Amino acid sequence: MKKNLLLTFMLIVFAVATGWSQITVSGTVTSESGETLFGVNILEAGTSNGTVTDFDGKFDMRCAEDATLVFSLTGFETQNIEVGGRTTIDVVMAEGVQLDEVVVTALGISREKKALGYAITEVDGSEISEAKESNVINQLAGRVAGLTITQSAAGPGSGSRVIIRGNNSLGGNNQPLYVVDGIPMDNTGYGSAAGAGTANYSRKDYGTGISDLNADDIESISVLKGPNAAALYGSRAANGVILITTKKGTARKGLGVSYSGHFDISSPMILPELQNEYGMGTNGSVPDVYDDLIGASGSWGSKLDGSSQPYWTGEGDTKAYSAQPDNVKNFFRNGTNWVNTLSFEGGNENSSFRFSYSNTDTKSILENSGLKRNNFNLRATSRMGDKLTLDAKVTYFQQEAKNRPAQGTEGIMAYVYDTPRNIPIEDLQDYQNPDFSPISYNALGSNPYWILYADRDDDTRNRIQGFAKATYQLTENLSIFGRIGTDYVNQNIEYVAGYGHWFWTKGRFAFNDYRNSETNADILLMYNGRLTDDIGLTVNVGANRMLATNSSQGVRGDDFKIPTKATVTSASNVVPTYNQLTKKRIHSVYGNASLSFKDFIYLDLTARNDWSSTLPQDNWSYFYPSASLSVVFSELLESDFINYGKVRFSYANVGSDTDPFLLLNTYSLDGDSYNDLVVLSASSVQRNPDLRPEQTSSLEFGVEFRVMNNRIYGDLSLYQNETIDLITTVPVAPATGFSSKFTNVGNITNQGVEVLLGFVPVKSSDFNWDVSLNFAKNKNTLVELFEGLDNFIFSTNNAGNVTVQATVEGAEVNGEIVENAGFGDIYGVDYLRNENGDIIVSAEGFPQRTSEKVYLGNYQPDWVGGLSSALTYKGLTFSFLIDARIGGQLYSGTDAGLDASGVSTSSLEYRESGIVVPGVVNTGTDEDPVWTANTTSITAQEYWGNYAGTPSNYIFDQTNIRLRQVGLNYTLPSSMFDNIFIESVNIGVVGRNLLFLKNDLGNFDPESSYSTSNFAQGMLYYNLPTLKSFGVNLNVKF
Repeated sequence: MKKNLLLTFMLIVFAVATGWSQITVSGTVTSESGETLFGVNILEAGTSNGTVTDFDGKFDMRCAEDATLVFSLTGFETQNIEVGGRTTIDVVMAEGVQLDEVVVTALGISREKKALGYAITEVDGSEISEAKESNVINQLAGRVAGLTITQSAAGPGSGSRVIIRGNNSLGGNNQPLYVVDGIPMDNTGYGSAAGAGTANYSRKDYGTGISDLNADDIESISVLKGPNAAALYGSRAANGVILITTKKGTARKGLGVSYSGHFDISSPMILPELQNEYGMGTNGSVPDVYDDLIGASGSWGSKLDGSSQPYWTGEGDTKAYSAQPDNVKNFFRNGTNWVNTLSFEGGNENSSFRFSYSNTDTKSILENSGLKRNNFNLRATSRMGDKLTLDAKVTYFQQEAKNRPAQGTEGIMAYVYDTPRNIPIEDLQDYQNPDFSPISYNALGSNPYWILYADRDDDTRNRIQGFAKATYQLTENLSIFGRIGTDYVNQNIEYVAGYGHWFWTKGRFAFNDYRNSETNADILLMYNGRLTDDIGLTVNVGANRMLATNSSQGVRGDDFKIPTKATVTSASNVVPTYNQLTKKRIHSVYGNASLSFKDFIYLDLTARNDWSSTLPQDNWSYFYPSASLSVVFSELLESDFINYGKVRFSYANVGSDTDPFLLLNTYSLDGDSYNDLVVLSASSVQRNPDLRPEQTSSLEFGVEFRVMNNRIYGDLSLYQNETIDLITTVPVAPATGFSSKFTNVGNITNQGVEVLLGFVPVKSSDFNWDVSLNFAKNKNTLVELFEGLDNFIFSTNNAGNVTVQATVEGAEVNGEIVENAGFGDIYGVDYLRNENGDIIVSAEGFPQRTSEKVYLGNYQPDWVGGLSSALTYKGLTFSFLIDARIGGQLYSGTDAGLDASGVSTSSLEYRESGIVVPGVVNTGTDEDPVWTANTTSITAQEYWGNYAGTPSNYIFDQTNIRLRQVGLNYTLPSSMFDNIFIESVNIGVVGRNLLFLKNDLGNFDPESSYSTSNFAQGMLYYNLPTLKSFGVNLNVKF
């Protein structure tokens, strides 16, 4: 496939030189006041050929001599201008008459937004590239109503969980489909953070596909919300689609060269508040015996008074017993991020090209940890005569990550946050003894610097994406294109636990190699014309063939013969792993028809049928339709107040298949034999030869408006989604020989509202101020599941006293009906109480806990929103973004751990006096209890140890409002560069995640996560801190 792609690309690049007779059109776009307009969309009508104006309002593009160019910009009247053979066209755009914004929709087709019967949000590439996050998708946070992003806290290049309008599946994928220039992108994540593991020991995140994109190559991102907008993309589009359009070259005089440079410094946005009054020890004292001291590694010693006390570094060692208020802060260094991009573009009457190279060098806030990237992108287009247009692109991405940290109770932060308050973190930098054993202050032997320097967790990723597309104009109104595209990913991960590690005392390694690919071949016949002067018709009919493959192999070993050699030959025990090449095919036919009446009523109909190889033959074919209606009612009104108004309705149904090899039971070959006999092992999960596709249906209603000369604008969406026949596992009787089986069960619904409201308080030739707010609220309900089963468990913590699950609406739990039960419920142990509500205390003075878990909350937010504003004065632009996540709960196992180890400020209570827990003791019998007030005192250490083991004490509200981003940019006047080779210069400063305006969690960021899958959400266990950053940008065009 790679050879075919390379050959195709070489043929197209060769064709660029042959060319065809066309013209290059250039010009300047200004407002009626004479101000040059930046970001005006210019589209050759009936094609996908287009460009945008630069900072000086200038443009140049190639097009046919008889083309019609469509000029559009928010707040200005759209203009359709016939070229008529001209090479220079200057355009003056009128304000406040009508808005015909052009957006990229399904299949990469550009359409006027007023014609769409569903919600779509487009974000310009300049907003994406301002703050160079290592994962570009994080830039959408707070900008798109109905989109919730949970960012992994695993450091540079880590993944993110993106949910549009709620969760539609239990065990399946709930994230949207990513499509880059018409080619679906594999967003697979590697590591336990992306998997179905439920425990919180150690979770690792090696990034997801979307984090591979270079922000400087992105022209725009369109978010197609839900099945209505995405029906033409098939089964993977049930959760919405994020369309990414990259930049391409334009015809121009000479060679265009652009440089983009970015540098930022990052540090923890928030760290927990820790006490500085008591140090290492137990029961209020510092043990004199060395072994006792090491065994008492919590901060439960005496008051920190500066006296000389026994120290953990060795028997007989002493040190001043003094507070170290910065011992956690000092563990981190300032992170840095350099991003440099150089691009070249050009073209003439016959062809165009764009090449870019981007280099990223990111140093983590953790020592000896970071990431390096190289992005290469080449795209070329050409018209071969009057009929044939060729377009091709190749992207190569290469990344090397060093020492990605694990998160969880065995992750690096567990060994940093719990460090006793009298130990300078620098004292742990000597982490290894001559016999390779770890140097540590505790009996376990853990040391965070060992993880940074003695262990190793590195990975490399190589990605090749590309496509070749040929479009042929059959008649004036009829064209056809064929396209083939490939996305190939190879990721190699090497983990080594050094010889002497506290869990693997003789060393351990795991080396794994993963290969994924997806190839899509499309053919599409397109008609665009008018039946009458009043009725327009667009029809697209096409077919797609998708082939996805994945394979992996690896080796795991332990017990090194040579302590310094983590190799296969050095390991005493070696276990190879191999997952054979799996293939998944989907064949599809699809089509859509769009009717317009007098350019104010638009009716869209789509239909698609898929045949999936992962479903049984009787069920592998599934059909799904959609319909939408858009009425631009402002066309019927003669109103100076209402500039634009539209109502829209849509319905869609989308099917969704599953992974390969879920139909028939298979057996794996064991590495060991039994009595010289071959041993085969069956999976504990029974396969199902009768699986059906999941089905998601959606209804949507919306209103859009612009009033008062386009100074106030808004968009309202109401939607309801329902997914049935969920593909998941359910328990089965042990007599079957299995613990569970795959089957179709249940019903999940999502109902919600999205609102966008914008204002332009000031608009003049020199000064412009735009403010917009967005709001989204979604209710995610599990309507039914399976007979006899009313919950699906996503996660259970190590102690088994907290679970996160989906609960059937109206289910009875422990004899009570849970109100607002749904997807993401948190259940945990609570204090045991008598009939009067008093806490029951043991005879020893300890509060007792329930044996059954009770409902404690739900991790999904009540609503999310954002406020953005941009003020522009001549060439100076100041912008900011504030976003909010209101409501929803989480369980903080980190706060529980801090309390138990005595380092939290909360644990200061009762240190000197102890506590008599308010509660009652049963002085009677279980059958005939007699409740007597508790009078037994326990120590603070005993109390907080018990308190930390009661999950109900650590349910926190996730409500937070943050200043997500602030930017200040200045474009130097073009007159400064007259008669020199520089075309434009833009400089700027940007801050990201600067501060919390409100944070109900307190010690940590409630939006950070150690998981990017459905599993392990709603729990916080020793995540790395979220980063704030300050950066500078420089953009120069030559």
